[in-house]
Amino acid sequence: MGYRSDVTIIAYPSIGNADKFALLKLYVDENLPDKFEVIGEGDKRYLHCFIDGVKWYAGYEEVDVYSRLFDEWDKLFIDGEDPHGESVFNYEFMRVGEEYEDVEYHSNYGADHALNLSREVYIDL
Repeated sequence: MGYRSDVTIIAYPSIGNADKFALLKLYVDENLPDKFEVIGEGDKRYLHCFIDGVKWYAGYEEVDVYSRLFDEWDKLFIDGEDPHGESVFNYEFMRVGEEYEDVEYHSNYGADHALNLSREVYIDL
């Protein structure tokens, strides 16, 4: 069966670029292997993808698609009109492995850090 992780990815327009949400959705729909759903509304809309129980290892074709995209994100979506050259779109990625300490998070420069992790202890009655 192997070691598995749960992966969450969100993508969204940077501040001042909410009007470009449809362009981001088109890019994601045409270029990424998984289905992203729209969550939120107005200026707080996100493209969200949750992949449950996946073997997330470099060398797997689907994983490598995301790795290449994240490595090039800021260059790919640079805002030519921004004096600082920041990205028009942001992404956040979190992988939670089977082991308690195995959590990986990364995002592009300028991301809002909207993606968070909460672990909870409860009694199953």
